[in-house]
Amino acid sequence: MSLDDCLSSRMQLDNPELYTIGWIAALPIERAAATALFDDCHENPKDFDQPRSDPNSYEWGRIGKHNIVIASLPDGDYGTTPATTTASNLISSLPHIRIGLLVGIGGGIAQPEQGRDIRLGDVVVSRPDGTTGGVVQYDLGKAKLDQAWELKGSLNKPPRVLLHALASLRAKYERRPSQIPDLLQRMYTTNPLMTRPKTNFTHQGFENDHLFPSTYDHIGGNTCDKCDHSQEVERDPRDSTDPEIHYGVIASGNTLIKDPSTRDRILEVAGEQCMCVEMEAAGLMDHFPCLVIRGICDYADSHKNDRWQRYASATAASFAVELLGHIPTRELEATRRVVDIKSLMEGINGVQLMTLDTKREVQNVSMTLHSVDQKMVLDRLPVADGAFFDSHGDGHNATCLPNTRVNLLRQIHQWAKDPCAKSIFWLKGMAGTGKSTISRTVAQSCAVTGHLGASFFFKRGEPDRGNMSKFFTTIAAQLAQREPVIVPSIEAAINADPYIAGKALRDQFDQLIIQPLGNIHPDARRLDTLVLVVDALDECDTETDIKLLINLLSRTKNLQFPKLRILITSRPELPIHLGFTSIKGSYQDLVLHEIPEEIIKDDITAFFKYELARIKTDYNSSVPTNRQLPLNWPEEGNIQLLVKMAIPLFIFAATVCRFIDDRKCGSPHTQLAQILSHGSSGHSSRLHQAYGPVLSSQLKEVLQKDRDKIINEFTLIVGTIVTLASPLSVLALSQLLNISPDIVDTRLDTLHSVLDVPVERDLPVRLLHLSFRDYLINPEEKKTNELWVDENSAHCNLGKQCLRIMDEGLRENICSMSFPGMRRSTIDSQQIDKCLSPELQYACLYWVHHRTAIDLELNNMQEVYDFLVEHFLHWLEAMSFMGRTVEGLSILRSLADWLKDREASSLSSFVSDAVRFVKLNFSVIDKTPLQIYSSALVFTPSTSIIRRSFEDPIPTWLSFWPHINEDWDACLSILEGHNNWVRSVVFSHDSKLVASASHDTTVRIWSVETARGLGLA
Repeated sequence: MSLDDCLSSRMQLDNPELYTIGWIAALPIERAAATALFDDCHENPKDFDQPRSDPNSYEWGRIGKHNIVIASLPDGDYGTTPATTTASNLISSLPHIRIGLLVGIGGGIAQPEQGRDIRLGDVVVSRPDGTTGGVVQYDLGKAKLDQAWELKGSLNKPPRVLLHALASLRAKYERRPSQIPDLLQRMYTTNPLMTRPKTNFTHQGFENDHLFPSTYDHIGGNTCDKCDHSQEVERDPRDSTDPEIHYGVIASGNTLIKDPSTRDRILEVAGEQCMCVEMEAAGLMDHFPCLVIRGICDYADSHKNDRWQRYASATAASFAVELLGHIPTRELEATRRVVDIKSLMEGINGVQLMTLDTKREVQNVSMTLHSVDQKMVLDRLPVADGAFFDSHGDGHNATCLPNTRVNLLRQIHQWAKDPCAKSIFWLKGMAGTGKSTISRTVAQSCAVTGHLGASFFFKRGEPDRGNMSKFFTTIAAQLAQREPVIVPSIEAAINADPYIAGKALRDQFDQLIIQPLGNIHPDARRLDTLVLVVDALDECDTETDIKLLINLLSRTKNLQFPKLRILITSRPELPIHLGFTSIKGSYQDLVLHEIPEEIIKDDITAFFKYELARIKTDYNSSVPTNRQLPLNWPEEGNIQLLVKMAIPLFIFAATVCRFIDDRKCGSPHTQLAQILSHGSSGHSSRLHQAYGPVLSSQLKEVLQKDRDKIINEFTLIVGTIVTLASPLSVLALSQLLNISPDIVDTRLDTLHSVLDVPVERDLPVRLLHLSFRDYLINPEEKKTNELWVDENSAHCNLGKQCLRIMDEGLRENICSMSFPGMRRSTIDSQQIDKCLSPELQYACLYWVHHRTAIDLELNNMQEVYDFLVEHFLHWLEAMSFMGRTVEGLSILRSLADWLKDREASSLSSFVSDAVRFVKLNFSVIDKTPLQIYSSALVFTPSTSIIRRSFEDPIPTWLSFWPHINEDWDACLSILEGHNNWVRSVVFSHDSKLVASASHDTTVRIWSVETARGLGLA
């Protein structure tokens, strides 16, 4: 019956109980195919009062002798949960329904070499096979020790009346052909709209049915026109477009399968009889007894597209109609109602659940305690902000596009799975070759499969990610979340040494990584292999730490349960090369920029086509027709020019696309023309070709009289951003540079293709890629780049501005504590941040960094001396409130070392004395900041420069002063804690720690730098 006829001539039955079959069609096209095959379309039954709690939309009609009601999922909803909800609402509103059908499309698992020659448009019907009910839920199970996946539980069989009908129909097929072709023809005749190009429910032609091996991935676009058809699987030609019917197992889960490796893994799990994958059946079988009928619309691989979906919907619906003709009405009436079966099953399950209640309650209490314990342990591990692969701050950093980097990603995944492979894979490549994108893709893929142990993405200029201080604690925290079985070992390590996070890297590695993982019992592990992803190792500041880290990670090769596979990416710089040379034979490597140019060309081409198509769509949807880009924009020739300019730098492609997409710079057409014009200038630098057009937008259509002003603003603002030791917000930048925030915003408005500029002014501005900094400060670009940044000048200016900010902002008792003995820990961190602005905190932390980055003249050293004489104690107080007393001591040490070879005797003497002052009073300064002005000074030798300079702040209420030596003696620190004589002392290999053994039978660990006790050994 045509759909128009259904709408115009509907009959109405008196009672909803006359409808005995529920038909679930998930998609609108599936519902359209089913309705088109109705013999009669009906209005809602007269006595049907749909409950408000039931949002389903129903279609009523007759097929043969049976009255059918069709329900579909909400538009855009997929998966087992929406299917369960739809079926439950149907049963609730129509409890008299006897049987169900789930009819629609699915992905075929074709194995022609094994006799399962499934084609697009064929029909797969769920059939019990002795071990399953015909449907398996592939994502419900558990990992076995050999990394295999074991299905958990089983789903119900279809109702017997449907299985009897299926047997009858199959017997008929032995004698007579299927009625499906006739039913399809009737559909097309009565519904001619269903044969038009945009709504075509007809066979799509054998020439559009392509089956490729699992190893051959799709190449670009919505069709297989660009795929190599010589790679297709050879299949015997069919002499008819009539669909064939296949009977077997259908795999169901909540994931849309369009990846051959995932499909093949599902086949391994579900068994050789599995012929189809789909997304709804697992949500129905235990709640809505039904038969599953699927028309095959794709092969669940990367070549998947929508072309065959309507035809597959039609063939599945036609088979369902033919099947209904083999269900006797009398047998159907004798079948239990679905709601009765559901109630019976719930009763049985209820009895079973009652016997488990006590056990579950005990388990829940145990799990709750375990979760609390785990959280307490993790809270004690400092975690680097933004270091995870999926951190919010790096959300704009994408993963590889589909069908790019295919061979490389496959090689990495094969290495990760190979039990005999080297434990470390070093992926090296020059700046901009896409290392971080690959790292993020691998990490995301491993996270999906459950194999990601941890990730750490270094980033120069970020406080937590530009060094190794929180590396192992961050890795340990992630491993503990992934493998809770190691939590007790980590907790024991922290309890034994509360200061483990500040220990040497080797100690952290041993106690937080190696020992906990080594203690895992083989039976307790979840998987045999965990992957660690360490990205941009070259952006770690300390060369000695880099080499040590490589050496430590190489020791993981001795772990057996689980094995660790560590992916490290970096530029091929000397310290890293030397680190890997020291572990020769323990790693495999790959040079990214030496991958064959043809492969890189294909990947960059795919990237450009994808991004430019998106840009065109977004632009055209937001402008009037007369401004829209033509359909053929950009022309193929222009894409190839961009590709030629980009190879081998993916950062070039990414920057260019962001620039073209930036509306503040111009239309995409204009921006593209500017890029191509810049590229034809013949300049040899790829970075200049990428960043030159972005920078030229700063000076576009600018009058000569304004040119110098813009250049000065750019070099001041952007020069500061690329020189900062830690990112700052627009507001903090404006305060630090003493300019209006509006000026900062104006300069950054056209730089969104190279900088991450948040909408909120109080969030930090970040570089999108380090190569932009490399380009701006490169001396070789000075002559060709008007906006070249003099790094020395930027450091010099930042040093001056830091002193200005501190001079204006620092004062005694900056957080307004009520009395001098108050501990820092009693002040809320929000209160501290309110009293110490971001720019003031930055200045306190990095003023020495900027001052010592260049050679200061003597008059500039006088500025430093004048600042310290007035504000040294204020600066120490601020560092204490920030919880950075240790860093404060390190800052003074670095300044003292820098001054050794310079003629600045007064400043050098002051700083050296300041180091002694902080070391002597470290504990007091760190815990009670205001004691700096009293007890710290009082217990300092009377000839100390610091004491003489700041005697005035000592409170007058101190009437009795202790007797202290006049001058510093040879003793730098006194280590107090033993109750008896110390009999031996030994230093760590890096001289950062000292261990002392006493006759009191204890061994204590101390920090050499701060003299702070770090606990018992």
